[in-house]
Amino acid sequence: MSWHFERVAGPHDGHTGGVVWDGGAVIYSAVLEAKLYRYDPANGVTRPIRAFTNRVNGLGLSAEGTLYGSQEGSRRIIEMMPDGSAIPLEPWLGGARINYPCDLTVDSHGRIWFADPYNPLPSHGPQVFPDLPHASVLRLEHHPTSHAWRIKRMTLDTKVPRCVALSPDERTLYVGEGDLASEGARELRAYPINAEGMLEAPRLLHSFARDQRGSQRGAEGIAIDAEGNLVVCAGSDDKGPGALIYVFSSTGRVIESHPFPGGAPMRCAFGGADRNDLYVTSATGGLWRAARTGRTGYVRPFVRH
Repeated sequence: MSWHFERVAGPHDGHTGGVVWDGGAVIYSAVLEAKLYRYDPANGVTRPIRAFTNRVNGLGLSAEGTLYGSQEGSRRIIEMMPDGSAIPLEPWLGGARINYPCDLTVDSHGRIWFADPYNPLPSHGPQVFPDLPHASVLRLEHHPTSHAWRIKRMTLDTKVPRCVALSPDERTLYVGEGDLASEGARELRAYPINAEGMLEAPRLLHSFARDQRGSQRGAEGIAIDAEGNLVVCAGSDDKGPGALIYVFSSTGRVIESHPFPGGAPMRCAFGGADRNDLYVTSATGGLWRAARTGRTGYVRPFVRH
């Protein structure tokens, strides 16, 4: 079944980024506007719900409903409180400031996995802190005794991590590696997570190819359906086969692909009463919906300790 996309919100100034379903509506980020918006499909109304977000890009909800954002303009992850305030989480790794977190996902234990690439657009304020000597997937977690947030480096082989997602059983971390500004491969990778919570050597699920016009844009956003398949935002209209929403199996088989009309797709999330609508943000600054996709988004349970 071919998916039909319609723009339901926007356009905005600059690209839209992170997108989540909060149980009744869609929250998404207009990155360069430094705002979060909430689109209510029941009445079609879109309204700003947060301003001065300092270039929050990727968004993630814990299973308890806590909203987190990757704040590129301040080089940190923040926890967004219901009263409109925000709590900055630990931004230091080995005494150095992290780079520019762009995407995140929260596991059932409340740990935050996030992609931390470089960014040509600098953070706000004086450029005091140099970039890390690596661009990695990192993880925020609570210290077992002090319960303070701490950061661990999870990948040693990434150069430009762009997006992350967890399998339903949380035994695999999916990573989109590489963008058009990098010289390296654009790959969709699957990293096994061992019993100690660390990553093992990855499996290559898909390599985004080159053609006469150059390298195809790789994965920028990933959503997981209830069967454990990956719904991936990739490609653009100026290179390769165009802007597409792919559906990959957990072994990397291309199950289906759907042309995306809104320019380069950025991030995606399932929503709607039955979680079978797919919402996609775009490089052209809109929020798009494919209704009744025939697929159901996975809902992660929360593990209490």
